[in-house]
Amino acid sequence: MKSEFVRALTRRPAGASSRSLSTARAVLRVLSLLSEHPSGVRADEVAQVLGKSTSTAYYLLASLCEEGYAVHESQGVYRPARGLEELTAAAEQASPPQAGLEGTVEQLFVRTRKRSYLGVVREGRIEIVAVRGRQGVPRMPGLGSEIRDSAHALAMGKVVLSLLEPDAVGRYVARGLKSFTPQTITSPEVLAAELESARRDGFAVDREEFDENFCCVAAPIFDAQHRFVAALGLSTTPHVLDSEREQLAATVIDVARAAMSAASGHGGNQRLADRREPLVTVS
Repeated sequence: MKSEFVRALTRRPAGASSRSLSTARAVLRVLSLLSEHPSGVRADEVAQVLGKSTSTAYYLLASLCEEGYAVHESQGVYRPARGLEELTAAAEQASPPQAGLEGTVEQLFVRTRKRSYLGVVREGRIEIVAVRGRQGVPRMPGLGSEIRDSAHALAMGKVVLSLLEPDAVGRYVARGLKSFTPQTITSPEVLAAELESARRDGFAVDREEFDENFCCVAAPIFDAQHRFVAALGLSTTPHVLDSEREQLAATVIDVARAAMSAASGHGGNQRLADRREPLVTVS
């Protein structure tokens, strides 16, 4: 986590001056404090360690929260962001998706003519690494290139969450289930049922939960050792989902399973559904 922040900071303009360098050092120190105190720290404690004002500490902590590196909890406590970050250690063991794996997106598009996506877990987020769709078919608004706090509202995110241990899902839920549309699942109990369905059926669905007029179907890709490698999904309209749900789900699952040979050469992540030991949450 800290290495990524260092790379981001080194991209600052040369004229950023010593003040920027001082701020960068302060940010890195706060990251270290969060890593050293996973149960959380208060702004006044950060201020004391840094030798700066409490307002400066609040600013630094708020910036880290905005970037997804920290979470502001009740009673003024800040702690390292967790949830999807539970997958980081396993995900970093895998190399970038090979051409054969990315080809599954093309296969899914050819078979369904729906915009298709491939997502891999990297550094506590689901990164969309490949997209395929014909001209004129809109991409889901606001999706961007990664999934963080919207995992519960997207089929691809539900696939990943369904492979986490219950305590990791609990930590994700504790951060708050953000509402994106009136259909977004904000109940921990309802989400738990959705994740159980994803594990049982081998696929997940969202119906206008992230954006109105858009729905998604997704399934996990495993390698030959049943280690999770990526999530494969497509987006469509509510009308199409309602009339073709079973067919679309079957196709996504079929393409994902056919990708097993390509995924086997990928290196793969540890089989997340079978993990019993705690995963590293903050590097």
